[in-house]
Amino acid sequence: MRRLFALLLALCCLSALLTPVLATTADTAGDTASADNAAGEGDAAGDGEAAGEDTDAAGETAGGETEGEDAETEPETAPVQDVLSETAYKSVTVSCTVDEKGRAYVSQTLELSIVGTLQDISFTFPESAKSPKVEGYKTKSETKNGVRVLTVSNEAGFSGVVTFQLSYNQSGLVTAGEASQTLTLPLLSPQAYPIAALSFAVTLPAEFASSPSFSSGYYQDVIEDLMTVTSSGGVVTGLTSTPLQDNDTLTMSLTLPEGYFSGSFGSGAGSIVLLVLAGLCTALALFYWFRTLRNKTLRVSARSLPPDGVNPGDVPFLLAGGDADFNMLVSYWASLGYLSFFINQAGHVILRRRMEMGNERRAFERKLFLLLFGDESYCDGASLHYKKVGSKAMAVIPRYWARRIYQKRSGSPALARLLCCMACAFSTMLAMDALAPETLHALYMIAALVAGFAFCYFLQHACSAYYLNNWLLTGIGLGCGFLMLLVGVLGGAGLLTVITGGAAVFIGWQTAHGGQRRPEGDDIVAQTLGFRRFLLNATDHHAQQMLRRDPQYYYKMLPYAEAMGQGRRFTGLFHGVRLEPCPWYEAAAGTPTTPAAFYDHFCETLAILNVSIRK
Repeated sequence: MRRLFALLLALCCLSALLTPVLATTADTAGDTASADNAAGEGDAAGDGEAAGEDTDAAGETAGGETEGEDAETEPETAPVQDVLSETAYKSVTVSCTVDEKGRAYVSQTLELSIVGTLQDISFTFPESAKSPKVEGYKTKSETKNGVRVLTVSNEAGFSGVVTFQLSYNQSGLVTAGEASQTLTLPLLSPQAYPIAALSFAVTLPAEFASSPSFSSGYYQDVIEDLMTVTSSGGVVTGLTSTPLQDNDTLTMSLTLPEGYFSGSFGSGAGSIVLLVLAGLCTALALFYWFRTLRNKTLRVSARSLPPDGVNPGDVPFLLAGGDADFNMLVSYWASLGYLSFFINQAGHVILRRRMEMGNERRAFERKLFLLLFGDESYCDGASLHYKKVGSKAMAVIPRYWARRIYQKRSGSPALARLLCCMACAFSTMLAMDALAPETLHALYMIAALVAGFAFCYFLQHACSAYYLNNWLLTGIGLGCGFLMLLVGVLGGAGLLTVITGGAAVFIGWQTAHGGQRRPEGDDIVAQTLGFRRFLLNATDHHAQQMLRRDPQYYYKMLPYAEAMGQGRRFTGLFHGVRLEPCPWYEAAAGTPTTPAAFYDHFCETLAILNVSIRK
C-alpha cells in the first residue's frame, strides 16, 4: 500500500513536472513544417533581392554623375557593402527584458545574407542560457569553448536572405557591491559571421539615473564610440555605426543603487546551492556505504536444494530485503505435514491442523503455529485472526534474520537510500529551475523535489524487484530512471543526473540483500542466490529426473519457487508430467494432478490468502 501511494503521488507530480518539458518539445516539433517554409521563403527573398541589386547597379551606372554627390555624403555604407560581399548578418536586433529579480529574457532576430548555399548554420548562446531555442527549427545542442551552440540543418540548403528568431533566458547577472548592484548583461554571443548592423533595446524594471557602459570582444571599450546609445524611462536602446567582426561579442554593464533588484539576484545562488546539496548527499551516501554497508563479493554457484535452515517465507527478505511471506511459510508447513489446505465448494480456504509442531522447528515458528490454531483444529484463511498472525510473522522474521546474518555495527540501508533519494531530488530541482516558466515557478520546484525523490525510490527498488522476478516494479523503476534522466538532460543538468542516478542504482544494488553481513550471513545469502540461479537455469530433463527420485519434489519446491517469483517457470519444467496427488492440498471440486492446473488452483488460493492479509 505504501508503494502504491508513493506511485500515485509520483504520477501526480510527474504531470506537473513534465508540463514545461512537453511544451518545449511540442513547440520544437510543431514548428518543423514552418522551418521548411521559412527556408523556402528565404530562398525566394534572396533571389528577389539579388534581382533588385542588379537593377540598382544598372541604375547607378546610368545616372552615375547624379548620384555621385549622394555617395560622398554616406561614407559609412562602404564597409557594410564589404561585409555583405560574403556570408554575413545584414542585421541583428536584440530585445531584452530584465525583471525585478535580475532575470533576463532575451529575443534576437538575425537576418543572414548567404552567399552560395549552407546546409548547417550554428548559433551561439551564453553557457548559462536557459531554454535556448531557434524558433521554427529542430536543433542539435552542444557546448563549445564556454558557449552553448545550437545548429539547424536543411538538406536542401539555406540560400539568399534567411531570418532566424532566437530566444533564451538567463539569470545570475547581478552582483552586489558596496551600496550598489551591478548588472552585467551579454547582448551578443560570438556568432560565426560578421554583423553589418546591430541594434538593441533593454527594458529594466524601473527607471535609473546611471549610464550603461559597453564592451566588445574585438573593439573592447572603444565600441562605445562606434555606437549610438540612449536611455529613457528604464529602457536602454542602441545602434552600432560600424560592422562587427565574426565571433565578436557585446556586453552591457550598468551600476544601479542597492535594492534596485530584489531577492538573491536571480537563481544563480539557488542553482549553486542545489548543485552542492546534490553532490554532498551523493558523497555522503557513498561514504556511508563504504564504511558501514560494504560486503565482500559473494561467490554464487547453482544448487538444486534450498538454502540451509531457510523456509520459503524467509526468501523475500534474504533475497531482496522484502517483506516476509507468511503464505509461503504456511505452505511450507503444509509440505512438512503440519497442516493441510482444504478449499470447500464456496471457494473458502480452510487450514486444517494435522499434527503438533515440536522442537524440530524454530521457536518463533512454534509460537506462530500455536497462535494460528490455538485449541482449534482448523483456521479460516479469510479471517481477521489469520491476518493478525500473518502481521506478527512478517514483523518477527526480519528481526530473526537481522540478528543472525548482519554485523552489529552494520549501517542502515534505508539511510543510504534516503541520501540518494535526496540527491536525485535536488538534481531534478536544478533541472526544473531551467525548464519551469516564471509563473508558478515555486510550485514546479516543489513538484520536481517530490518527483525526483519518487523517481529515485522506484529506481532503487527496481534492483530488489529484479531478484524477486517482479517485472512490473522493475519496469516502473527503469521508467522512472529514464524520466529523471530526460528531465535532467533537457534542463541542462544531465551530468549531475547521471552521477546521482548512477549512485542511487549502485547503492540499491549493493544493499538489495541488506546491510553488512557476517561470514555466516554471506553463506546463507549465497545459497539463496544459488538456488535462485538453479531455478532460472534448470531444464525439463533435470526437473523430471528429480521428480523420479522424489515423487513429491514438485510440491516441496513449489513454495520456494513461488517466493522467488519463479513459480510459473518452475511449473513449466514439468509439462506433460502427471503428478501424484498432493497430500497437503485438497479441493472439494477435485484436486488437479497436472502441474499447470495445480499451479493455477494454488495461485487462486494464495490470492484469497493475500486479500485476507492485506485487507
